[in-house]
Amino acid sequence: MANEEDETSYVKEMLTSNTSTYGLLGALMTGAILSIPFGLGVGAIPLLGYAAAQGIASLFIPSSPEFRRKVDRKKKLERREAARRHLISEIELRAGRDAGRLWSTYHRMLERLRSLEKASSAGQIEISAEELDRLDDGTVKYLSLWLGGLVLDERRASLASSNLTSKLLEVDEQLENATSADERRRLEKAKSDLERIARRYDGLDARATALDAAMLVISDAFEEVHSQLMTQPAGVDVTAQLAEAVERMRVEEELDHAVEEELDELFRGKVASRSAQGVGQGMGQR
Repeated sequence: MANEEDETSYVKEMLTSNTSTYGLLGALMTGAILSIPFGLGVGAIPLLGYAAAQGIASLFIPSSPEFRRKVDRKKKLERREAARRHLISEIELRAGRDAGRLWSTYHRMLERLRSLEKASSAGQIEISAEELDRLDDGTVKYLSLWLGGLVLDERRASLASSNLTSKLLEVDEQLENATSADERRRLEKAKSDLERIARRYDGLDARATALDAAMLVISDAFEEVHSQLMTQPAGVDVTAQLAEAVERMRVEEELDHAVEEELDELFRGKVASRSAQGVGQGMGQR
């Protein structure tokens, strides 16, 4: 995300903004009208004026902190919605719409968020745009954790069907009967790979439980924030309570890395069980 922000062309954003587009259309229309009685020379004046104004504006507006904040926010919203669409499509491929409880929880979170946004716009509650953004980030995090859990389930099923225990026993038996150093070296490498995969398989249950717990924390935080803001009497400061509830949506860094690792492997088309299957096929051929 940081790289995307660094690559943002603020000049391009200014030139392609609605204001610039409408200005260009206005200059073209004015030029066309003036060119009818006065000719193309006079008709070109509005376009020259527009170009001059844009040139001067490009020296100042792109470096304006306020303009950059608006552009950065726009880009962030676009990235978040793109991530949301991608996560939903991946979840639907695996869970479908029949995962009623989790879909209901997700849509209830969105309803709570829209309710807070509406109440904030009407001046009924006090909550900053940044805090609303953090809550919206939480809805995408919920989807990310859900997909991470589905990927873990796939990996557990795949590894469970690969008969790691029997393959380890087979490798041990072949090691006992190995007749050359080269054969022993290959078998020891195969055993090391299988043991590594087995250790990862043993840790998948704990990671799946942690993912489920994190999803519950996020949905509960939404309910708590909504309840606090909508039911507190006017004038009561709920900033500390809001900060505490939203902070609970922060997932442990170790868990984040675990989920990102699973999703990275998924999106690059990697399947962990291929290593075990490849080793098994190689031993079968021998």
